[in-house]
Amino acid sequence: MTGDGKDIDALIASVFKSKDGKKLLSYLDERFIRQAVCNPGQVDGQGYFREGQNSVIRYFQSCIKRQEKGDY
Repeated sequence: MTGDGKDIDALIASVFKSKDGKKLLSYLDERFIRQAVCNPGQVDGQGYFREGQNSVIRYFQSCIKRQEKGDY
């Protein structure tokens, strides 16, 4: 898919602003962002993996905010 940042932000916002999209984003936030990144006894690298998961959700959230505010 090609396009500039505005196009991607608009697409992501469109998907996640729908009723089902809001439910999904809320679930993803609860499932990934609001969970511990590092736990005692976890394998080396697990914290990096978890931060990678979180960064995808944060990216979606920042695209939505930029699109709403028109910050370009």
